[in-house]
Amino acid sequence: AWDYLQKPLMIDSTLLSINRALLYHTEKLSRACLGTFNREKIIGDSTRINESVHNAARAAKNDLSTLITGETGTGKELFARAIHQNSLRSQENFVVVDCAALPKTLVESILFGHVKGSFTGADKNSEGLVKSAHNGTLFLDEVGELPLATQKTFLRVLQEKKYRPVGDKNEIESDFRLVSATNRDLDVLVKQGKFRQDLLFRLGAISIELPPLRKRDGDVGLIASHYINRFCEINNLPAKALSDELLAAMCSYNWPGNVRELISALENALSAAERNSILYPDHLPVAIRAQIAKFSIKPRDKDRAPVKMVSNAADDGLEPFRKYREEIIHEAERHYLGNLMDSAEWNIKRACKISRLSRPRLYALLKKHDISRENG
Repeated sequence: AWDYLQKPLMIDSTLLSINRALLYHTEKLSRACLGTFNREKIIGDSTRINESVHNAARAAKNDLSTLITGETGTGKELFARAIHQNSLRSQENFVVVDCAALPKTLVESILFGHVKGSFTGADKNSEGLVKSAHNGTLFLDEVGELPLATQKTFLRVLQEKKYRPVGDKNEIESDFRLVSATNRDLDVLVKQGKFRQDLLFRLGAISIELPPLRKRDGDVGLIASHYINRFCEINNLPAKALSDELLAAMCSYNWPGNVRELISALENALSAAERNSILYPDHLPVAIRAQIAKFSIKPRDKDRAPVKMVSNAADDGLEPFRKYREEIIHEAERHYLGNLMDSAEWNIKRACKISRLSRPRLYALLKKHDISRENG
């Protein structure tokens, strides 16, 4: 009887051992997969971006259709190229199709080619991009913009690996691996009747979601350092350092344009810095500095009373405009100075660098607003 009661425990123990072994080998395979994946141009070490790299490494090991999603500027084409370069098709063509830029009247001709005389202006045979991708990778960028009529045609191409050039009676074969990308929600487009559900199923055998830069903790500094060094090398400039103030400012910004916007901002900063060996926040584009300043003006102490927007000073219930404006400016200055000194850890020299205020001017403003380390 005791042996009988023990059997379930023995079975559970055996299953647990098997699960542990499977988990170990799965993790080992994942590490090996990542270890052989060349991610040279994918900069970052955050958890979110490493998850995306891991999925790209998995995609590179097979020939399944892959759909990459993410906001504008997150690096969808960069990941598509990395998948191609790490695949068995790396020695063949990587053909980019910008679906958003395809003229509606020439979509099928550009994709599938045409024969001479098939339409006005077709003065010679054209191979088409699908044929150019034979044995390589076809990358459909912004696939959500592909016209509905072309979606139906392309679905058959994916299924049969055959297509017919415009005006031709014969079919042509093309063995390509498909990678697609979009910043739109294709499920929503399907519900709106703007995208074929059967095509969506074919596109996303493997799905890779790229995180926005604002959710990639710690990656802003790595990307900034990489590109500043690269730009300096390309332009034969002396190496430039990124100040702590600049890094803090960049990390506080939301980067709606993601990595693409960050790279553009760094190019502008490098130009604005001229001969300076260190980059500071005021080297960033004006629009970005304005946004950073806007969000930095916030109350430091909840116990401090907010500015009174309306008072009974005047007969009509509103105070004079000049007084109202002075109160707003006074409050904004006080909040900024408080945040400034907190950020600089009460180091006057550092605070002057961040704010670009002279030392006497900074002291005068601190005195004016009664801001000190003791009562800050």
